[in-house]
Amino acid sequence: MKNRSRASIMVMTAFFMGFGLGGLSLHYAAAQGIFGLSTSVSQLGSALVDMQKNVDDLQKNMGTVKQVKEQLSSLSPQGGGTPGGDLLKKGGDSLKDMKPKF
Repeated sequence: MKNRSRASIMVMTAFFMGFGLGGLSLHYAAAQGIFGLSTSVSQLGSALVDMQKNVDDLQKNMGTVKQVKEQLSSLSPQGGGTPGGDLLKKGGDSLKDMKPKF
């Protein structure tokens, strides 16, 4: 009987020690990001950096488009009567009249 109670105490002690240490290691693992949290955060960060690069490139391209638009409008006859506007006239038609109609 004495051996049986001693064995049950040892089993219960081992169980509670394992349970306690398992709980501690689980919290440590969660803090280290083993469950994929750090991977998700790094992927989100990478996506945001890529999006910012795309926005910067888009703004740069929009600046180029505005510059070209200003250059073209200065050449058109309606754009202020610059001397280059006469070069765009062909047979009395302006550029607007020459664009294809769909």
